[in-house]
Amino acid sequence: MYEVGKCRLKILLKERRITQNEFASMMGMSKQQINDYITGHTATMSLKTAKNIAHKLDCSIDDLYEWTRSKTK
Repeated sequence: MYEVGKCRLKILLKERRITQNEFASMMGMSKQQINDYITGHTATMSLKTAKNIAHKLDCSIDDLYEWTRSKTK
C-alpha cells in the first residue's frame, strides 16, 4: 500500500518553465487554488483535477505527488 506524499506540482511547473499564474489560466483555476495544492493547504487534488492537470503537463497522475510505502499491508 502507498501513502500520498508532497505535491510535486511546483517542480513540474518549474521543469516546464510555466508560472503558477500561467498554469492557473491554462487550467481555468485561480492562482490560489494552484498554490494551495503546491503548499499542501488542500490535502490532495480530486481525481478529476489530477487527471486534467496530468494531461495538461503531459505526465501521469503518479507524477503529481511523492509516494511512500505504507507500513500497513
